[in-house]
Amino acid sequence: MEILKETFRSLLDNKLRTFLSMLGIIIGVAAVMAIVAIGDGAREEINKTVSSLGSNIIMVTSSVYSRFASQPLEFDDAINITAMVPGAKSATGLLSSSLTVESKGENTTASVFGVLPDFFEIMNLDIAYGRAINDNDLEELSSIAVIGYNIADKLFGRQDVVGERFNIIQTGSKGSRKITFEVVGVLKKTGSRLLFNVDDLVVLPYNIADYRLFHTKGRTNQILVSAVDEKSAQLATMGIDFYLYRKFQDTNKYTILSQEAILDAVNQITGIFNVILVGIASISLVVGGIGIMNIMLVTVKERTREIGIKMAIGASRKRILLEFLLESIILTVIAGIIGMILGVFLSSLIAYFGKAFGLSAVFTIKSILLSFGVSAAIGLFFGIYPANQASKLSPVEALRHE
Repeated sequence: MEILKETFRSLLDNKLRTFLSMLGIIIGVAAVMAIVAIGDGAREEINKTVSSLGSNIIMVTSSVYSRFASQPLEFDDAINITAMVPGAKSATGLLSSSLTVESKGENTTASVFGVLPDFFEIMNLDIAYGRAINDNDLEELSSIAVIGYNIADKLFGRQDVVGERFNIIQTGSKGSRKITFEVVGVLKKTGSRLLFNVDDLVVLPYNIADYRLFHTKGRTNQILVSAVDEKSAQLATMGIDFYLYRKFQDTNKYTILSQEAILDAVNQITGIFNVILVGIASISLVVGGIGIMNIMLVTVKERTREIGIKMAIGASRKRILLEFLLESIILTVIAGIIGMILGVFLSSLIAYFGKAFGLSAVFTIKSILLSFGVSAAIGLFFGIYPANQASKLSPVEALRHE
């Protein structure tokens, strides 16, 4: 108890020096705390987005997409997978591009998709007004579209726009051209699903999209499949693999990703990204630790005579060592606590201004304990050398020191 009193007295006697020596640790802990919180928040948002589709989504991609390929992945494969693969409930190929859409002088950028009618069921999309794309639209080669919430709002300033017309502007080597489509449905405000924002979608029947925009002749590089349920997903994945191997005779020409695999990949990427950023932020902790060691060495030099007096009246080397070590640890722990508070504030501020980009901050016991433990460890590590120097002083030499 007496040692603690002396430690706090020493720290409070030099308030400015104490604060400056703590500054490096405060900044380092705050940076680590903010990075971990934002990283965990980003991971949680991505997991939430992917999981919102259910655990029965399977994604098929292929590099065999060129119009010159003899065996490309096609929309017919999506139809065949639905019909032939056990456990597969529905499937759609996917054509996509970011294009400008306009109506009555208003324009915006949209993600334009060409799909089969099953797309809406696979992606769990709800219609607010009108209807979804159906088989009749494919048979009649109808120039119709289902649009997202943001597209309806930006082009028409309202949501109930069934029957309205708009243009998709396509720019090529020969200039730009406008292709007119009629709105038959408007999606409910949804937000992000998988790797795109539903509210910015313009969804077209795949055959009219192919004929008027993409010109791929039925080819696609991506198929989305929905299994009957979670238990059937593995069976469906095996069936899709068997079907595609028969088609390509080469497993390198296609990739099958289940939701679990997507989540694993996302978590691995965000985990690596977090480790790199935390590593960079930790440099300031090391610099702060070196600063504390320097300050403690100066303190030992200034208090040499005091150390000599304590030793002369019976203080052991162990007690002197403990006193200076405790001073270093308390210094870094207090700095760590201030850094944690600052880190919470910073990450909350970043998350608040980054809401539009889907940023959020998640604080866990793990990150709090990590920050606290790291600050204490720095105090211990960088405090050992000055404390050891203090305990090795000769009482006689220390008393002679002016």
